[in-house]
Amino acid sequence: MGHPKFPSKHYDTPSHPWQKVRIEEESGLIHQYGLKNKREIWRANTKVREMRRQARKLTANSGDEQAQKEKILLLAKLNRLGMLEQNSGLEDVLTMTSESVLDRRLQTQVYLQGLSSTVKQARQLIVHGHISIDGAVARIPGILVTKLQEKNITYSPTSALNSDLHPVRPGIQEKTDDEMEEPIEEKVDEKEAENAKTEDRAESKQVEETKVEKK
Repeated sequence: MGHPKFPSKHYDTPSHPWQKVRIEEESGLIHQYGLKNKREIWRANTKVREMRRQARKLTANSGDEQAQKEKILLLAKLNRLGMLEQNSGLEDVLTMTSESVLDRRLQTQVYLQGLSSTVKQARQLIVHGHISIDGAVARIPGILVTKLQEKNITYSPTSALNSDLHPVRPGIQEKTDDEMEEPIEEKVDEKEAENAKTEDRAESKQVEETKVEKK
């Protein structure tokens, strides 16, 4: 057992640091899920690896009574977290990927439920204390959300975002952008009309000067 002052890492680093395919995949996941760094991907990979290892162990000891109990507990846990369906088996655990874990993060769920305009904004709202689960403020973007908790993700009671007119709210933000576009088009039309009037005046003045010269 390690010293509690120096906790061990919750992830395993890649076996080889310079693999082009892996680096490109990780970059895509960072962009897709709005992650802070690659350590968050490695944590998800480590969780999936541990679940697979446990599933293989339980499959090998399928005749053991204790293994059957652990199998039921594992599948129930993954179903509760929304990573597997109700009637899934150990073979489904072996097909899980890091995205199975990343999809259940609070940050991802906040974005999918329309509480933020972007997945990165979802992280900002969580860190700043604007998001709550079951009425309790949650400030950790990476916590895994169960299917029951997923239904109770809302803006925190003290957050200013509870107001429907707050500019950061996704619906209000889109409406504001549309409203901003209309005056710009009107201004362009007005400017074109003014330019046309100026040109007409210049032409009229030029015609009058020509008539005076002829006289």
